Amino acid sequence: MSRAYEFWHPRIFEAPYYLYLLLQCALRKLPIKYLAKANFALDHGELGLGSKYATQMAFHQEKFLPTQLLTPTCAADLVTAVETFADKHGYPLILKPDIGVVGKGIVKISQQAEVAAAITVVRSAFLLQAFTPFEFEYGVFFIRQQGINKITGINQKHFPTVVGNGVDSILTLAKNHYRFTHHWHIFLKYLDTERIPTKDEIVQLSFIGSHTMGCMFTHDTHLLTPKLEQAISTVCDSQPGFNFGRLDVKAHSEEKFRQGDFVVIEVNGIASLPTHMFDPQNSLGEAYKIFLQHGKYLTKIADEHRLQPMQLKSYADIWQLAKTNATLLNKLHDHAKSL
Repeated sequence: MSRAYEFWHPRIFEAPYYLYLLLQCALRKLPIKYLAKANFALDHGELGLGSKYATQMAFHQEKFLPTQLLTPTCAADLVTAVETFADKHGYPLILKPDIGVVGKGIVKISQQAEVAAAITVVRSAFLLQAFTPFEFEYGVFFIRQQGINKITGINQKHFPTVVGNGVDSILTLAKNHYRFTHHWHIFLKYLDTERIPTKDEIVQLSFIGSHTMGCMFTHDTHLLTPKLEQAISTVCDSQPGFNFGRLDVKAHSEEKFRQGDFVVIEVNGIASLPTHMFDPQNSLGEAYKIFLQHGKYLTKIADEHRLQPMQLKSYADIWQLAKTNATLLNKLHDHAKSL
């Protein structure tokens, strides 16, 4: 049975974590913005303020999905860019904000006829990314302390599904789902929601691997194998300035994942959550134990690299940029839902 904390407002659930970070920084006499130095090669440690494309390009690209940066320009140029990318990688394609978090603002382009409408969402920098048909998605949390790599947690992402009863439409079934929120319209629009599934027919609703967008996360660190650990290390070792964060990956099957055969969707940095804590089987205490442990990892790693040179904004500028990005992202998300 799902625990209530899984659906708390993020700022309420995360408040003890931020207080714990403040305490740990105080104990180490570490300025709070120096937490970014855990990932000293990335813009503010990949706090979610800068370009996700720049973060991806900081790593060797062998395991990453093909990705291109789009910036606002005339419609004809954007259409040409998307169609050229599609000629090489095929449809469907994914458009997502370069500052995106929790799956907001994502647009799926299934065919050429949809390109002209889809590119209207590009009102700021966007990533154009190849779509993988792999159905198994995981979050893998990685840390590096004193040069030693460690996988601290793995979660599988279970996309919301409904089971047909031969009476209700997909939309009705979705709205009756216990995880349903208004955010679901970002992916329900790609389905024939008026269709009535046959009895016992299973319909997967989403392709967006976000907890906010309905995915259920389970704690699956037991899936870790030497081959998987080596594959993750190979990705992360290509950027020594990345020492704390989560890789979101997809694989053809659980077995392929365990063998280290996966593609990387994106890299998340110091703002990463150890999402295996959201397993509904975890008690609130167990969830916070995982969360705070990762807070300690972050402060220790940042302290280890405190002398690394970094260009860091003032606290006031960081706060203002965070507010500006949040406002922009919500606008992009609303537009994406309306397409």
